[in-house]
Amino acid sequence: MDRQPVPPPPASRVWLPVGLSVLVLLSGVAVVTQRLGSLQSRIEEAEGARVKQAADVRSRLEGVQSELSGIRQELGTAFNELAGTVELSQRLESAERDLGSIGAAIEAQSSSLLELEETQASFVPDIEQQLRDRDDRLQKRYEALSEVVESAQRAATDTQQRLSQLDQSISAPPDLHAMWRELVGPVVQLAGDASVGSGVLLPSAPLPQGGFSTRILTAWHVVRDIQGDPPDLELAVPVQIYREDGTMRHEKAKLLAHDPKVDVALLELVTEGALEFGARLAPRSRLNKASTFDQVVAVGCPLGNDPIPTRGEIATCQHEVDGERYWMINAPTYIGNSGGGIFDSKSHELLGIFSKIYTHGSLRPTIVPHMGLVTPMAKVYDWLEQVGHGEVVPGESDRGAPATAH
Repeated sequence: MDRQPVPPPPASRVWLPVGLSVLVLLSGVAVVTQRLGSLQSRIEEAEGARVKQAADVRSRLEGVQSELSGIRQELGTAFNELAGTVELSQRLESAERDLGSIGAAIEAQSSSLLELEETQASFVPDIEQQLRDRDDRLQKRYEALSEVVESAQRAATDTQQRLSQLDQSISAPPDLHAMWRELVGPVVQLAGDASVGSGVLLPSAPLPQGGFSTRILTAWHVVRDIQGDPPDLELAVPVQIYREDGTMRHEKAKLLAHDPKVDVALLELVTEGALEFGARLAPRSRLNKASTFDQVVAVGCPLGNDPIPTRGEIATCQHEVDGERYWMINAPTYIGNSGGGIFDSKSHELLGIFSKIYTHGSLRPTIVPHMGLVTPMAKVYDWLEQVGHGEVVPGESDRGAPATAH
């Protein structure tokens, strides 16, 4: 059967004073507060410890991760080094094989060198002689080449000077006054009672006893026709000198030397003062270079006229008449040009003395004015030296000397 619960006995009521109740209450609250504070402090300590522990864990975790990363790098490096070690090992093996080949080649080369030394020892004396011979040949070739180079340099210098002169002549208008003085002024007329010809004045030179001597080159047949047949070699030859202003001067010259075969004669004028004009003589080096197409100026006194210049060219330097060699020119000439001058049209140097002119027909001969014969100055120089008048012949250093004497 069910038991009924027994009700508790009625509680005894204790009545406390109000002040005491409050005090008790406050005391409990303080106890509770103290315990709560202690609990809060412990909770905070626990939380701090937890946070610190979590930080330590994270720090350790990061350290582990860093260490793992380093280990990975070291592993990668180790793998790479391992691969490099394998490659290095392979290269070492290849190098060892190459060294073996090189060693064999060195041994073979050493053997060849020994053979070469033995062979060389057998013919060294012969080689030395061959080398000396070769050096001698090279030295001779060098000397020959040096001469060629020097000659080429001289030719280049001469060519440069000629080009400079040509440029000046092309760029500057001709000096007509100088042309008259150098080409026309030196040519004089030689005239007798029944004959007329021309001559060429050379520069005047002072005489020891005073006065001046002026030589004249001309053709012998001109002087012969003036002195008569047979010629009176002591007879003075009349000379008519022309001036640029149109006036004339009359002098007389004596015969110094002549040669009928060469057809050349040398006269002399003696005057108190030097004559104004004198031809510039070409040196032998220029005469040796004369050739066909060289431009010339022929100046003479045809038919007794004043000196007349005509232009033309050398047609040939190898024309022979009666065994004598002449130049033929195509510059117009006529009777009276004999003994006149043939000048270089550029340098105005005297190249030859006019001697003869061609005629056509026997009954009534016709003069061919473009076929004149000239005695070249080289032949005149040879003759002057033979007859004792070599002082007239110019040296190479006289090239370009002034055509007038002062």
